[in-house]
Amino acid sequence: MRRIAVLFFILTMSVAAAFAAQDDTNKPVTNRMCPVMNAAVSPKYRTEYKGQYVYFCCQGCVKMFEKEPETYIAKLSAADKEAIKTNEICPVTNDKITDQTRFVEHEGRKVYFCCDGCVDMFKKKIAEAPKKDN
Repeated sequence: MRRIAVLFFILTMSVAAAFAAQDDTNKPVTNRMCPVMNAAVSPKYRTEYKGQYVYFCCQGCVKMFEKEPETYIAKLSAADKEAIKTNEICPVTNDKITDQTRFVEHEGRKVYFCCDGCVDMFKKKIAEAPKKDN
């Protein structure tokens, strides 16, 4: 009976991940694979880990991750581990970021800045940039 329950859980999570991935394939995310189920992620399901967003295939995986984040972070690929790191250098001035109080959510991730002036410059640059077609 326990095996059936485990198989049902895995099947349910896989189906949920497949449907979630179909809905939002063009929206930006940090990591590409769910650290819990190793399935494609959806922008709908995320949590914050050390100042950056981590994406998942379903809400159940978010809850599992939040109980033991380090266990699941260890399972990520090198590329996904790199993708969830917070930036330590301001993208405007190249100065070191001393705190994480100033950020802009951009393309599915948090981008941190050294000062409010840099936040304003970045927002202006984003507003002036040509829009990408999805």
